[in-house]
Amino acid sequence: MNDFSFIMLAGGSGSRVGWDIPKQFIRIAGKTLLEHSLDCLVAVGPEAKIVVVAPGDLIDMTRSIVSKYKNAEIIIGGSTRQGSTLSALKHMSINPPKNIIIHEAARPFLNKSILFEVIDALEEFEAVDVAIPASDTIIVENDGLIQSIPNRNKIWRGQTPQAFRYTRLSAAYQQLSSERLGDFTDDCGVVLAADPFARIKIVRGSSENIKVTEESDLVIADEFFRIRSNKIDPNLKGVDFKGKSALIFGGSAGIGLAMQQILVGSGCQVSVASRATGCDIAKFDDVERTIEQAHKSHGKLNYVINTAGLLLTKPIAEQTAEMMADQIQINLLGTLNVAKASFDSLRETKGMLLNFSSSSYTRGRGGYVPYSASKAAIVNLTQGLAEEWEDDEIRVNCIVPGRTDTEMRRNNFFEEDPATLLSPYEVALTATKALHSSNSGFVLRI
Repeated sequence: MNDFSFIMLAGGSGSRVGWDIPKQFIRIAGKTLLEHSLDCLVAVGPEAKIVVVAPGDLIDMTRSIVSKYKNAEIIIGGSTRQGSTLSALKHMSINPPKNIIIHEAARPFLNKSILFEVIDALEEFEAVDVAIPASDTIIVENDGLIQSIPNRNKIWRGQTPQAFRYTRLSAAYQQLSSERLGDFTDDCGVVLAADPFARIKIVRGSSENIKVTEESDLVIADEFFRIRSNKIDPNLKGVDFKGKSALIFGGSAGIGLAMQQILVGSGCQVSVASRATGCDIAKFDDVERTIEQAHKSHGKLNYVINTAGLLLTKPIAEQTAEMMADQIQINLLGTLNVAKASFDSLRETKGMLLNFSSSSYTRGRGGYVPYSASKAAIVNLTQGLAEEWEDDEIRVNCIVPGRTDTEMRRNNFFEEDPATLLSPYEVALTATKALHSSNSGFVLRI
């Protein structure tokens, strides 16, 4: 494999995203975009040096994120993209690598296979770009009018990474004046301007390798992470829970009961809690006492799982105030109670809090509005809590089952064909597998 180092461009302001922090520091699925992008690089080049180019006024924030990456170092970038690349090139000039690969922190979905293709292409070419064919018609504008419409078959959309021989890119930057560098939006453009005959290899990219630029891109990125997280293999082969302990709220029936059976069969010590055992999760004292008892019984708690929920299918005009309050108190307040009461135990083991939502979280359903609203809140709660507890190394994730054959569902939907429903055991298998994930802030749909 080539001798290469990475440059991670993380110096953008993110003003178009509309947040008060640069986009590379925005958290999605439990990590910042910068971390997701760094993970892509480390997965392919675990021993490669990474130079992270960051804004001068956010060096401390960048350092707190990058410090866990053993081969990464941080430098202050320039006022433009090209200025940041130039800063990295100068920093590397003391002990330059043979090749450099430049990636943007705002592209967290780089596929490893693309990066391997880029590295292979550097064996033959001095410059490599990642791009995809343009799907839209491209127009050239002049004074508000169409000047020309190029043939779309020859138009590609550039992405990153871009890769170069270090000496080739460094020479191109030295050849062009600082005033000219401002005319370019990527580094291949700099190489072509310095040498119009340069042969730059195109490696086909991916439509998923999006750049988070606008606020709407955050929604798309969140969905991409959700889709990726859904690829958990439900097969428990090789998963060992020996020496682990868990507490399941709602573990007396349905999905919770199925998870109890699977975990016990995998060697885990399990306690269960429900109204049948005298624990009402809408009451914080009940929850706190239950967690203390489970902790004392097992000596620790690696997992706290909350499958408890209440569904009442009536139009809101027909629901009493008490009915609405019961659903909010059990579904939402109960989840908050479980989270707060389990914090100390999970911090001790660096464990996981696993919440359960519902497929109705994506869109409010007529006929059970309080339930839909409370389940949507659990997703938001999970994502916020994952960020809040990151420094304590507690993972917080959420399972979103599809229509599942549970007693609660049968009590509310009387004419459903059981063959069209998921079995509680099927959901429980995937949820149990998710307990082994190192991710946090994920919403896993089953």
